[in-house]
Amino acid sequence: MPPRSSRVTNTPGTRDRSASVVLRVAVIVVTGALVYANSVSGPFVFDDESSIVNNSAIRSMSTVFAERRDSPLAGRPLVGYTFAMNYQLSGLDVAGYHLANIAIHIACALMLFAIARRTFVTARLVEHYGRVAPNLALAIALLWVVHPLNTEAVNYITERTESLMAFFYLATLYANVRSLPAASSRVWPITAVVACALGMGCKESMATAPVMVVLYDRIFAFGSMREALAKRWRLYLALATTWIVLAYLILPGPRSSSSGFSAGGDSWTYLVNQARMIARYLRLVFWPADLAIIYGPPAALTLGQVVPQALLVTALLVLTSAALVWNRAAGFLGAWFFVTLAPASSVIPIVTEVGAERRMYLPLMAVIALLVGAAYRLNGVRDKISPTLAMRIVGGMVAVLGLVTVARNQVYQSALLLAQSNLSHWPSDAAHGAVGSELLRVNRDEEAIVELRLGASTDPRSMYNLGVALFNNKRFDEAIQVLAKLRADYPNREEIPWARRIRGHIYVLQRNWPLAIGELRIGLSMMPRDKEMQALLASALDGQGIDLGTAGQHADAAAAFRRALEFDPDSASVRHNLATALLDSGDLAGALAEAKGNLERHPTDAGSYDLIGRALAMQGNLDEAIAHFEQALRLSPEDAAIREDLQRVLAARRRQ
Repeated sequence: MPPRSSRVTNTPGTRDRSASVVLRVAVIVVTGALVYANSVSGPFVFDDESSIVNNSAIRSMSTVFAERRDSPLAGRPLVGYTFAMNYQLSGLDVAGYHLANIAIHIACALMLFAIARRTFVTARLVEHYGRVAPNLALAIALLWVVHPLNTEAVNYITERTESLMAFFYLATLYANVRSLPAASSRVWPITAVVACALGMGCKESMATAPVMVVLYDRIFAFGSMREALAKRWRLYLALATTWIVLAYLILPGPRSSSSGFSAGGDSWTYLVNQARMIARYLRLVFWPADLAIIYGPPAALTLGQVVPQALLVTALLVLTSAALVWNRAAGFLGAWFFVTLAPASSVIPIVTEVGAERRMYLPLMAVIALLVGAAYRLNGVRDKISPTLAMRIVGGMVAVLGLVTVARNQVYQSALLLAQSNLSHWPSDAAHGAVGSELLRVNRDEEAIVELRLGASTDPRSMYNLGVALFNNKRFDEAIQVLAKLRADYPNREEIPWARRIRGHIYVLQRNWPLAIGELRIGLSMMPRDKEMQALLASALDGQGIDLGTAGQHADAAAAFRRALEFDPDSASVRHNLATALLDSGDLAGALAEAKGNLERHPTDAGSYDLIGRALAMQGNLDEAIAHFEQALRLSPEDAAIREDLQRVLAARRRQ
């Protein structure tokens, strides 16, 4: 008899197992697609305006690294690339962006299924879970893909930063799992490192992925850390080098005004707030009835005010530490929860957001996996409930959670409804400001101002939007005061250059040229490519030049017009004003050159023909002057001043 091959053969059993996996994959895909089908038409909301709608950096694949400072995409170029791809495919059609987010979410669920399925058949767990590994993995993936706590990461398009990072986090772990057999291909370790590096380009939370890979190996693949290091140190070192990518992206401080120790937040206050937030996250896992999208900045809480929540979190940390010794699989899930949550929910303050439900995107996987695994190990479940009944129970839970998610998706169909829902579920100054901002968007200005005043007491974005609302309602002095306070209280906020633009615009309308020019020059130094700022500065310099010319200061007027042309070189009116100032100062050659140059850019500019005619008349060239006046009249037959110029020159020629 020939020796038995060690390779897997295509036996009927293998085909059956493959078909079973394909069926489960199809169930996950269809379920995820159905649950989020009603979200595709949801509009861009909140930060989507700055991340996508008004973001010039995603208009081309080559400008993604030019993302402005403090943008949600700053330091996250891979997410920017995906938005640029969306823009190239469908412009600002919101459906394409939603479909991409849904696809990423489903891909994460498939990764979760694959990792769970393979983990349940590792040496540590196969005895207890091997027989039902595919069903348990399916239950975990289905409960996670439909859970309402994930709706922010899916529906809020900007939060692709979270879901895409999570995909590469899971891809890193999955490739690591596939690389564990001694005879595995070298492709899998390389894939793990590449996925880890790509994740670093999505969000900073990816930093913990190498740690979780090492912990997974120690718990599920090796008997000791020494053994894991001896056999896998090359992979661990390669994964660690991906931190260089993250360092390169975050060292410039892409969001230094909103997060990190340089943002001015207090680490202790932020940590105390996290006890309350983590307790809330855990409650939302079991009862996701009052989801919120805006939690606002950290509150001034003391430890005494969050004793129950702090005790809960401390107890969970102690249990996780104990489980890492006595029940390492459960300990891994506890560690996954805290480690993946730690970058945004520990001592590193994020001054603009004390909490966010999207931060539970990865931690939620551990909670669901722990609950499913623990439920199966209960004697009453394992021995008395058939697999068919168990899957029906899971199906019922998936249906209930899915219906809640579908209802939550409906809230995202209106940014105003979303903001109002947030205010009712988690009242804060930032929530009032969000409602005010959306009221402002639908032209309910008076209601908006009331809400924005409430928000402006602590929320800088509300303060900025209040300034916008006051400007729109021509309450200029109030707007100037509000925006001045914003600049004084929050000098590093991303809204500051926009605030300077509004103040500059007000001063232009008030014809206060020195203040307008000062504000706009500083604003333009912050946003050098801002076309509106350039146009306003050109307008201010043009207005200053006109006033100087009226006062007889023709040389100073010409200088102002030249500066205006630096910011708006194609402006026919500014170039005409410059030619006029030169003519009035006696520089006929300069006036002719500017007027002729203006005609090259704007051949139908009647004013330039008139000015050339005046200059030629002053030089005594009356016939050519008359020809230019006549051309000016053909272009602007109702212009009385041009007609008078022509009549004067005709009279002068008759007198000759």
